[in-house]
Amino acid sequence: MNIIAILRSKEMFGILKPYLPGHNIAHYTDKKDFLDDIKDAGHKNLSVLADDLILIVNAGIEIDKDVLSFAGIKLIQQFGVGYENVDIDYASEKGIPVFNTPTAGTYNAVSVAELTLFFIIALARDYNGCINAINHGVANQPMGSSIFGKKFGIVGLGGVGLEIVRLLKVTGGEIYGLKHNKPADDYAKNLGIKFAGTIDNDFKYMLSLVDYVILAVPLEKNTENLINDETVDLMKTGSYIINTGRAGLIKKSSLINGLKSGKIKGAGLDVYWKEPVHISDEIFHFNVIATPHIGGATYESIGDISRMCAENITGWLEKGDLTNCVNKDLITKN
Repeated sequence: MNIIAILRSKEMFGILKPYLPGHNIAHYTDKKDFLDDIKDAGHKNLSVLADDLILIVNAGIEIDKDVLSFAGIKLIQQFGVGYENVDIDYASEKGIPVFNTPTAGTYNAVSVAELTLFFIIALARDYNGCINAINHGVANQPMGSSIFGKKFGIVGLGGVGLEIVRLLKVTGGEIYGLKHNKPADDYAKNLGIKFAGTIDNDFKYMLSLVDYVILAVPLEKNTENLINDETVDLMKTGSYIINTGRAGLIKKSSLINGLKSGKIKGAGLDVYWKEPVHISDEIFHFNVIATPHIGGATYESIGDISRMCAENITGWLEKGDLTNCVNKDLITKN
């Protein structure tokens, strides 16, 4: 099969490729190069850009009509769990199945949860202030805070959220969690957390209670702009926001205003409204601990994601398996 991988990282591609032996595979680091090659009669990957083509794509690389209108695409495999970068409706209209790699069964959830814990500790100990002190030759400051006994609110109790719960239990804090669907009455007790509710009904209630708001949920209609002017006002003064989910969970202007006013003491961000993000972005004028969308970018995680991508592709090619296809119902309707 002919496979194009649009992955920003050459190292990620190097990990992926051995999982796809026997396929004709090529790599692009961005969508523009791929589209330019399609339009170029002498494109460098002529042998790959054939009638039967599978695309493997990073989160944040927009797969829109410009890409999907290319007649040869038969399947899209998202290199990760989130797939909001793909025009699902148009892909479905074209009969193109879109697959993702759920966190269950991969190291991705652990990797994202570990990064979340890094943000919590870095914010508590004023890591930006530490760097500033070192840059100016200052010792024994800034003062930080312990995370022991603090209150944590986790929005999303899927694979990532449950791993965050596991890591945070050692802090002796109170953990509040929110799911999409109403949890069973004994869910919180069995999970060992203080409270479990739903995003739609209990998000605003939780905000006033917790010191850390942790976003670990997909970007969907009911989660877009969860953090907005109204919800920032409901937060505890001096609390923190951590986002290892998707940038669209936060309204950027609301976060900036909250940081500016001091309502929000700091933020840990791995995802941004435009990627790749640059240090010139206004968000970095404030107390923001930043990483360049590397939540799942550990060798263990990328190996597992690569394996699952290969399993999805092989299952579809050999048996028509649609287990991890996110638009199978839409394709069926069409």
